[in-house]
Amino acid sequence: MSKLFRYSLFLFILLGLPFMALPVLTHALALPVPAVISTVFTVLYLGILIAVVRKTRLWPYQGWAPALLAVLWGAGTSYALVSVSAPSIIDLAAHTGATTTAASWGGAYPEEIAKATGVVFILLAFKQLNRPWHGFVIGMLVGLGFESFENLLYGIVMSPIHPSSDIMGVLQIWGARVFLGPFLHIAFTGLAGWGIGWALFAADRSLGWRLTHALGWFVVAFACHFGWNILGDDLVLLIGSKIVTGIVLYASFIYVWVAAYKAAKPHDELYTAVSQLPNKQRTH
Repeated sequence: MSKLFRYSLFLFILLGLPFMALPVLTHALALPVPAVISTVFTVLYLGILIAVVRKTRLWPYQGWAPALLAVLWGAGTSYALVSVSAPSIIDLAAHTGATTTAASWGGAYPEEIAKATGVVFILLAFKQLNRPWHGFVIGMLVGLGFESFENLLYGIVMSPIHPSSDIMGVLQIWGARVFLGPFLHIAFTGLAGWGIGWALFAADRSLGWRLTHALGWFVVAFACHFGWNILGDDLVLLIGSKIVTGIVLYASFIYVWVAAYKAAKPHDELYTAVSQLPNKQRTH
C-alpha cells in the first residue's frame, strides 16, 4: 500500500510541475522585475514558515522528503487540478446567477478537494507518518505550497495594478495577501488534514467514526474557504462574511494546534492514537 501511494505520489508531483513552472515563466518574461521580487518573497515566506513548524514538536519525521513533496503537491499538483476544473465551475455558477458565490464555488470546491487528496497520498506514502497530528502538519505544508504559489503568481501578474510602479504593485499584492488574510490555505488544509489524520491513524475506531471525522473537518475547511471567497456589491455581506469566516477559521485552527501540540508530547514516542493504555505502559 505504501509503495503504491508513493509511486502514485511521485507521478502526480511530476505531472504538476509544468503547471507550476509555465505560468510563472510566461509572466516573468513580460514582467521580470516583479518576478524577481515576488520570487524572493516566496522563498522567504516558505523558509520562515517551514522553520517555525520545524521547531515545534509537531514535526513528525526525519528527513525532508515528505515536507518537500507536500509543498510541491500544493504548489504544482493542486494548481494543475484546479486550473482544469475551476473555470468551468465559475462559469456554471455565474450562468445560474450565483455571481456572489461564483468565486466561492470556483475556489473552495476544487481547491480543497485537490489539497486534501494530496494529504491522503502523502500520509499513506511514508510509514513514519502514522499519528493523527501528522495529518495536521502535512495539511499545513500542502496549504503552504498552494498559498506560496498563489502569492508568487499574483505578485507578478497583478503588479501593474499600481499606476506608476510595478514594484509598488508587487508590495501591495503581497501585503494584502499576507496581512489581510494571513495563512488562509495553511489553515484550510491543516484543518482538513487533522480530520484525515484521525481517520487514518486512530486506533480501535469504527469506519463511521473515521469518515465522520474526515468529512467533518473537511466541511469546516470547505465552508471557511467558501465564506471567505464571497463577493458582491453588498458591503454588509462582503465584510460580514469575512469577519464570520475569519473568526470560525482562526478559532478552529488555534483549537486544533493546541490539541495537536498536546497529543504530540515528547514522552509519547510510542503513542497510539486514542488508545487506553496506562501512562506507565506507554512510557516504556
